[in-house]
Amino acid sequence: MTNHQRHDNHILAKQEIIIIEQKIEWFEKKQVTYQDFIYLYSNSLKTSGHVYPLNEVFDISYRWSKGQIGFLYIHTTGGVRTFHIQSDPRFFISEFRRTSHL
Repeated sequence: MTNHQRHDNHILAKQEIIIIEQKIEWFEKKQVTYQDFIYLYSNSLKTSGHVYPLNEVFDISYRWSKGQIGFLYIHTTGGVRTFHIQSDPRFFISEFRRTSHL
């Protein structure tokens, strides 16, 4: 592993995201909620299900109020990806804006 690769694996910031899934079991609709994280690295944003190279990310914005479920928006060359959040994302966004992104 090179020094560059080690640096790319260093987490600069993380933001808790809430995954909300709708399931139907025995003719009953249920909502399942669980916690995950989006991680900021020097060259990408990563979730458990996707990697967003920073050279494809324009910006990150949010809509959130304390005590509420809000939204974190990742603006990419492929469109806008929305994540549910329950905590203040300002530190995560400020760290993202310090990186070399699109």
